[in-house]
Amino acid sequence: MFKISRNLNEMKYNGESIKLAIIGAGKMGASLISQLSNIDAMEVKLVIDRTPQKAIDALKKAGIPEERIIYTDDYNEGYEVLEKGYVCVSTNYRLSYKLLQINAVIDCTGNPSFGAVIARKTIQYHKHMISFNVECEATVGPVLHDMAKKAGVVYTGILGDEPGAIIDLCDQAFGMGLDVLVAAKGKNNKLDEYATPETLKEEAKGKSLSAKMLTSFVDGTNTMLELNSVCNALGFLPDTFGCHGIDTSPETAVEDFKLKREGGILDNYKIVEFSKGMAPGVFIIATSDKEDVRDLMKFLGFGDGPNYLMYRPYHLTSLEAPITIYNAVVENEPTIAPIQGQVADTITIAKRDIKAGESLDGIGSEKVYGKLTSHTRSMNEDLLPIGLITPKTVATCDIPKDTLIEMNMVEIDERATITRLRRRQNSMKL
Repeated sequence: MFKISRNLNEMKYNGESIKLAIIGAGKMGASLISQLSNIDAMEVKLVIDRTPQKAIDALKKAGIPEERIIYTDDYNEGYEVLEKGYVCVSTNYRLSYKLLQINAVIDCTGNPSFGAVIARKTIQYHKHMISFNVECEATVGPVLHDMAKKAGVVYTGILGDEPGAIIDLCDQAFGMGLDVLVAAKGKNNKLDEYATPETLKEEAKGKSLSAKMLTSFVDGTNTMLELNSVCNALGFLPDTFGCHGIDTSPETAVEDFKLKREGGILDNYKIVEFSKGMAPGVFIIATSDKEDVRDLMKFLGFGDGPNYLMYRPYHLTSLEAPITIYNAVVENEPTIAPIQGQVADTITIAKRDIKAGESLDGIGSEKVYGKLTSHTRSMNEDLLPIGLITPKTVATCDIPKDTLIEMNMVEIDERATITRLRRRQNSMKL
């Protein structure tokens, strides 16, 4: 971390900076804007939002004087705004990747279909793509990662989200020569797979979240998508459909997450999991087959082994994102990337009866939720990844409640960027 601070300070001294475009000025985007205002050589130069006033308010809260904020949707004017040292606000997302001054684009939308558009174009314009959009990454991340490698840029998730924080722990374990058996996250909310935006409306208002976003947390879809991202980075799978999701604690996790023949609940190791009892942190179970390592781990207070808990009792969302930004832009290193390909899929299940002709609405809706399974199963049974649902996705037959929705039960938007990327990804066997 001292290296990051030292190098950014040197960049500032030399009159250099990382110039950023942020898309989405909601809770995550606004907090990121404020955080970046405290960091040397990182400048928010462009904020995109459907509601320009939200972007302006976020910049003002971060200490940017209103007279230095200029709204425009025009490329030429936007270029001049940035050249003169002002900050641009726009509803035109194309400016984020077209403006020459921008080094990296940050997607804070959480909208998978829109995120696919942003990521593809950003990479094509040879800019780094930093994504809070795990919904997009879990669906088409491998093909976007492949495109980014070929373009010489980075496509990455952030350290502050649970997937990035899990990978950070795994990096520590791998760096020490340990073998990771379980990669897991705490779940911050109750689990109710049939939760709806209507039933959570008041709770969402109290948390300053959209009802759809809170619904995706409570019905488990967000957890599944985050673990999907970890699967694609590590090559792990859920031990059972949708994971076990048991309650555990730092005191009992090592015993709970053993193989069944060892007194635990697992059929396999190299798996992803979640547990409400570990929220808001992330954790891994690691092991070593070396006697001297086990002796030292016992001496250091990690227990008798052979399995050990490494626990990070927090994740700090946008507050840790600057670390990812630095590593992507300066070191050309992702925090988390789907280097193993599409190992798992978060497939779609009906929350209620859906009639032929109804739209599915997608993540955080009152109609469907997502559950994690292997990509092999998803392909063999032709199941619908929930991230592929767009406003144009329509049921072509009656779909009973609790049905695992197959691709032939719906009409998806074949013209959508996310659909075309997924088709390409499948054809490339990524």
